[in-house]
Amino acid sequence: MHRFFVDPENIQGHMAIIDKEEAHHIQKVLRLKAGEQVILFDGSGYEYRARLLEAKQAGLTAQIMERSSKEELSVRVCLVQGIAKGDKMDSIIQKASEIGVAEIYPLVSERTVVRLAGDNAVKKVKRWQHIAREACKQCRRNLIPQVKPVLKMEEVYQEIGEAPALIFYEKEKNQGLRQVLSNIKGEVLAKGRLFVLIGPEGGFSEIEVNRALKQGVQTASLGPRILRTETAGLVASAIIMYEYDL
Repeated sequence: MHRFFVDPENIQGHMAIIDKEEAHHIQKVLRLKAGEQVILFDGSGYEYRARLLEAKQAGLTAQIMERSSKEELSVRVCLVQGIAKGDKMDSIIQKASEIGVAEIYPLVSERTVVRLAGDNAVKKVKRWQHIAREACKQCRRNLIPQVKPVLKMEEVYQEIGEAPALIFYEKEKNQGLRQVLSNIKGEVLAKGRLFVLIGPEGGFSEIEVNRALKQGVQTASLGPRILRTETAGLVASAIIMYEYDL
């Protein structure tokens, strides 16, 4: 059965209005007709079996027949990702959405080449949020990760607050990820969130790592090999979910 996104605000009782973008795909590309059944998901954790009705100016209407939900992870993995060059960020957003990351924070750090600000940053975040939505539609995940506004390093700590956080540093030799996760498991489960900080191409500087340590962030290593920025965050997030059996 085909699957489409519907804004939660467009669901009223047993009726849903599918926006024009999705309606175009339904009617013009897939050529589905009134009376056919589809799956709708609202990005907040719910999905709906619905029957297509008619097109209106605001979009396509559908009658909701059944509502259900799929269990999400008990801990929200929050990926703070140094903005990567080219289309690498698109891929990171897509794959992070697929594996279960809950929040994505695009980061401008000392070695970031792509420095987004103002309208350019707003447009990029909007594009990345759309990529996250499409990834969830494809992989049948009902909760769409939130792509947050672009942050600088000092702003990250305000977002972290009292939650546990890990910064991945290629020069860290003693703190393997598995051991760190074992040490902080109780705190992570109690807080319900874990922040994962990944640098851009070139990683974090020593000054940035030392500042992070002063803020209570712990360093961690992903092993003897230096991973690309588009690989590191996904590997770290997947290991966290596996180790905590999320």
